[in-house]
Amino acid sequence: MNYEDFCNKVKNTASELFGENTRAEITSVTKNNGLILKGLTIKHEDSRISPTVYLEAFYEMYESGTPFGEIMNMLYRYETEHRRSDLHAEEYTDFESIKDRLIYKIVNFDMNRELLEHVPYVGWNDLAIVFCCVLEGSANGYATVLVRNEHLKMWDIDRDELYDLARVNTPRIMSDELKTIDEVLPQLFLTEAPDMYILSNRHRIFGATSMLYSEHLKEVADSHSGGLYILPSSIHEVILMPEESACDEDYMREMIRDINSTEVDLEDRLSDNLYYYDRVQGSITICPGTQK
Repeated sequence: MNYEDFCNKVKNTASELFGENTRAEITSVTKNNGLILKGLTIKHEDSRISPTVYLEAFYEMYESGTPFGEIMNMLYRYETEHRRSDLHAEEYTDFESIKDRLIYKIVNFDMNRELLEHVPYVGWNDLAIVFCCVLEGSANGYATVLVRNEHLKMWDIDRDELYDLARVNTPRIMSDELKTIDEVLPQLFLTEAPDMYILSNRHRIFGATSMLYSEHLKEVADSHSGGLYILPSSIHEVILMPEESACDEDYMREMIRDINSTEVDLEDRLSDNLYYYDRVQGSITICPGTQK
């Protein structure tokens, strides 16, 4: 059974499995960097919340030998669990109830041009700062709803007001976390590890955003009495390298591009560019001559 047939069979079976007063649909959802995934959406008459269960991983399980009936049982449990955890999204129309949960995250500008036509954003180097609302009661501790242009109209606020709120909320909700490279990957270093640091947040989700607000940048730069190179490992983390011990800029740029093309999933890619943190100015810019 190919993937299209699998999706259609899931839809037809789900219509029977979830019973009356529900409608099963297969939807195509555009994720970060233009990645399009197919998902099962169960619309319930008694709820405005219809979480989408993405089917790619379930199809891989089916191809690996998991019986289709067992797949459907897992989908049923998954959808039920996430629908219950997403009930707080009903509050989304009430701005006062969600304003303290509005945060921002960074995505690649060029790879998300289509998305950016429909959401408020702030340009930052070759990236875009977009906004989302953290849902309470998420089963996995972290789930968000992307803020779209129509939400600003519903809340009667503008992009600048949204940005001011997110700039305060994000460091509180997504507190930054700094580790040395040997703390993260101790098995790679049998001798002394190089001066490299991993900057993310406590959730390890969209942790690269923490370079917008982390005080660790200045702390590391001050401890090495110089600037820092920032390598965008993924949307979830960045690597900091003190200028005094860094590699050649061209080499680091090629390393970023090679890793992005071979090791990082499309949805998780942030940028092919190398950044520089100026210790005196407290600013982050793209290294001259490296921009793509």
